[in-house]
Amino acid sequence: MTHPPGTALITGASSGIGRELARLLAARNHPLVLVGRNQARLAEVADAIRADHGVAVWTLAVDLGRPDAAREVFELTTAKGIEIELLINNAGVGLYGDHADLPRERVDQMLQLNIGALCDLCLLYAAEMRQRRSGRILNVASTAAYQPTPFFAAYGASKAFVLNFSEALAMELAEHGVTVSCLSPGPTDTGFFGEIDAQGVHNGHFAKAGRHDARAVAEIGLATMMAGDLSKIVGAKNYLRAWSARLAPRAMVARLSKSIMRSSQDRHAG
Repeated sequence: MTHPPGTALITGASSGIGRELARLLAARNHPLVLVGRNQARLAEVADAIRADHGVAVWTLAVDLGRPDAAREVFELTTAKGIEIELLINNAGVGLYGDHADLPRERVDQMLQLNIGALCDLCLLYAAEMRQRRSGRILNVASTAAYQPTPFFAAYGASKAFVLNFSEALAMELAEHGVTVSCLSPGPTDTGFFGEIDAQGVHNGHFAKAGRHDARAVAEIGLATMMAGDLSKIVGAKNYLRAWSARLAPRAMVARLSKSIMRSSQDRHAG
């Protein structure tokens, strides 16, 4: 007997990689719960998906940068009787600049979104998945997870948390029928990098011409999750950079990263 596809919950679903993952999953007949801050944009994505694929789509306009927002999402899905089979933690934000100069409230919000909400959603939904012995989780990190990133210090560290947390959680849940995968994209043509552009980051590594297409990244992420693979770096060049950073002395990697990012900051200041 064939069971219908399970419901997928996607954070950061109103644009970029999250929106493309929603479209891909809808094409596979998965019902969707789309989470984001902007209700109008979520509704637009949901309407298009319903029209194209005829699947059930719920939208939850929630700011995951707030403490307890993840529990709010969990309680809303529970109240509606929606069982989450696929959890995709895609939402994230980055702040550029000297860490000592950044507004504390914005750093707190970023860490809550990138780390706190992701960790809480995994805790809440993984408990249910473990109990029923089925489920898949995809956490979106970044190639920034593989080395220190001066001038992106807290952002890069938050993605290192996502990578290590995801791989550890995968081992904890492996015996319970639940898989956890981590996707590490490099620069991708999304609204995230539009915001980064506005903060003055202009170097060859981040150049728009070299960014991956959001749809292609989403396809890789979906394949990684469905295969139950532990982690995936998007792009051969990004893979080589990431693993070269792991093999080189850490002080050397940190200095090189600083040089790259400092050049961006100097150009912005000029």
